Amino acid sequence: MNKVLEVLDVEYLDSSSADSAIAAPPPSPLPHFLYQLLTEAPPSPLPEILPMSDRDAADGFVHLARAINILPLAMKNYNYTVQLWVFKLDYQWMIKNGYDVKWEWSTSNSTIYPHLYGNTTKKMILDERTWTRQLNEEWNATSIAEDTWLTDGSSRLAEQMTLFFPLILLFLTSFIYT
Repeated sequence: MNKVLEVLDVEYLDSSSADSAIAAPPPSPLPHFLYQLLTEAPPSPLPEILPMSDRDAADGFVHLARAINILPLAMKNYNYTVQLWVFKLDYQWMIKNGYDVKWEWSTSNSTIYPHLYGNTTKKMILDERTWTRQLNEEWNATSIAEDTWLTDGSSRLAEQMTLFFPLILLFLTSFIYT
């Protein structure tokens, strides 16, 4: 099989088949963005439908990750490569358009990862980033560690603060002046 994209070999589910995947509850709140890690540069220009890597095809799904998982995955599994490419995917758009993303446990049952049962499409991709490190450098010493581009994009906390902050001020003001 022609390997166009090599998705990183992270601690995901048993690669023997998608049947071994153990369903997990999705995070709450749901992230706005998901990420697809690549160890080879994506094709340019991007095709409308990207082919699965050999590993993804064998597993029956595309391995994705949340922003919070990127650095730990790079540190644990990708010291063999000095360059990583990452797609930022619009998860909310994927949900609205009926793409089959399932949240499933890693083989160690310690982390929940999103898996896309189908191919990545150009319409899902919001942005792309490349990180490079020196051979003797660890990923946590690179720009990956503090890259604000990596975000779940959840605005729930901001919405809650916008709603509750005036109420808290009103309460404190009435408490102080009574």
